[in-house]
Amino acid sequence: MIKNIADKVWLFLYKNSLTVLFCFWTVIQILLLFSFGIVTTKEAVKYSGEAQNLLEQGHFSEPKYIFYSAYILLHIIFIKLGLETIGVYIVQLLTNLLAMYLLYKTTYFITKKEAAAFASVLLLVLCYSWQYWTVYLYTESFFCSLLIIFTYLLFGTGKKNAQYTVGTIAVFTLIVLARPTGMLLIPVMCCLLMFKLLKEKKYIIASAALLIISTVFFSILSYAMKGGTSYDFMKPFLENNVLCYIPDQSAGTHATVTGNANSLQTIWLYIVQNSALFLKLAGLKFISYWGMTRPYYSGFHNLWLMCFFYPLYFFAVGGIWKLWKKHQSFALYIIGIFFIFTLSVILTCDDWNNRFNMPVIPFVILLAGIGISNLFQKKTN
Repeated sequence: MIKNIADKVWLFLYKNSLTVLFCFWTVIQILLLFSFGIVTTKEAVKYSGEAQNLLEQGHFSEPKYIFYSAYILLHIIFIKLGLETIGVYIVQLLTNLLAMYLLYKTTYFITKKEAAAFASVLLLVLCYSWQYWTVYLYTESFFCSLLIIFTYLLFGTGKKNAQYTVGTIAVFTLIVLARPTGMLLIPVMCCLLMFKLLKEKKYIIASAALLIISTVFFSILSYAMKGGTSYDFMKPFLENNVLCYIPDQSAGTHATVTGNANSLQTIWLYIVQNSALFLKLAGLKFISYWGMTRPYYSGFHNLWLMCFFYPLYFFAVGGIWKLWKKHQSFALYIIGIFFIFTLSVILTCDDWNNRFNMPVIPFVILLAGIGISNLFQKKTN
């Protein structure tokens, strides 16, 4: 009797998977909107303010805002239309919905398994820590949705014509200009290109491409580090920050560095001159980033984070192993994203509210969906 009911439920989900997912997504977004409203305070103020400044002055107030220009442009469009707040929110919401659909398409295209696609999207839709940011007029939701869309264009479709190439380049540009961490996608794409060229034994082209891309990336990074008053990349090192803007209050040893410029060279000098302290903080930041719990969260909140995410990490390990055997380029892309975003936190600081985890969460969940579907398939065989 129970087995028959379970079979009927599974058959219904299988035949109506996208409808079921859309219903869950709608309920989650309605709950978030009614619980928090559209949040336009704190960090959201600077994007709206910079849009107004650009309209009035014709330039950014600080160079760093170039790396938020795609999101600021979104504000400008809706300021001109007279519905800034609701307009930007609707774009974020629809971009999120498109990302959910394309995550489904990507997972199915890679695995050819409806169960893996359904599990991945359902888990991300139910991931409160990720969906939560949709109602915030910050850059995170828009940026992460674009990252999923870009992933679909790279790996989720067999169509590789000129139209798709233009679309892929356009979305990549939006990612780089949506928030500063978008530039982290450059070394990931460089690794993919190197992997392809080296497999084809095109060593000279690979060396030239590596030199050019590295030069472009480090030039952009150096420019970003001089981008404005809040871009003090040495501050987390000198204050022993694990979480941004929360200095270490212990009486332990603090860092020293002979250089005084906010540059890649000074960061390297810090690492060389304070290697033991750097390694200690690197470990703490890694645990903070992937562990996600916080001492100032309630016990229930921390328990929820552990119960939701830690099993996903377990299933994701099985998922990446399975994916590597079938689609090495996609597996390398995901590993690259995990590595570069983790490294960015190790070399700066982690967010007090887990915002910096958002880019990696969809890929953890995608891999977990593959792992869960494989386990389910084994049990039913």
